[in-house]
Amino acid sequence: MKRISDLVLKNASEREIQKVFKEDLSLIGSTCAPKVISDEYIAFSEFPIGRGKADFVVFTDRSRMYVFLVEIKGANFSFVNNNRRIANEISAAAQQIRDRISQIQKSYETYRREFHAIRRSVEEGNTLYNSFLGPNGYLNVDPEKDIKVRGLVIGGRTRNDHEESNLRNQLEEDSLKINFESWDSWLRKVTPVPQLS
Repeated sequence: MKRISDLVLKNASEREIQKVFKEDLSLIGSTCAPKVISDEYIAFSEFPIGRGKADFVVFTDRSRMYVFLVEIKGANFSFVNNNRRIANEISAAAQQIRDRISQIQKSYETYRREFHAIRRSVEEGNTLYNSFLGPNGYLNVDPEKDIKVRGLVIGGRTRNDHEESNLRNQLEEDSLKINFESWDSWLRKVTPVPQLS
């Protein structure tokens, strides 16, 4: 996680940060998995959904599989801009995830079956969409149960944590299935790092 933290401190671009995640998909996989089973996940990059691709996708959890669609933006802008609005980059990423979730919901059963087929194939040793299988080697999920699809947008830097937190909460309430993090807030959640400035 230090490589990501160092890039954030340098206000790195989206491309620079995504490159590190693509080199080590465990960085995104282990942080999307529930803490009690942080070794049970499959992480992918450039995962196709409909006519587009999600930056990263993570399959995880037990019994009922969760599918996280993750959009990564750079650390070279503020999460909240000068007029107290969410940055355009964050809004655009949220719309990409909304579009992909909508696509999945329109053909839910097809996607549910496809996601489980992809999971089984990776568990059998195949590599699909640059997949990385977590240390457990399989997911303890039931292919007959419903799946839960969630989104995660990470990007920008925090200038005022209290103000930003309130805006993120409102954004999450409006977006229902998507969580939002600046790089500062995400790093605080996943590792005990010193305050970034």
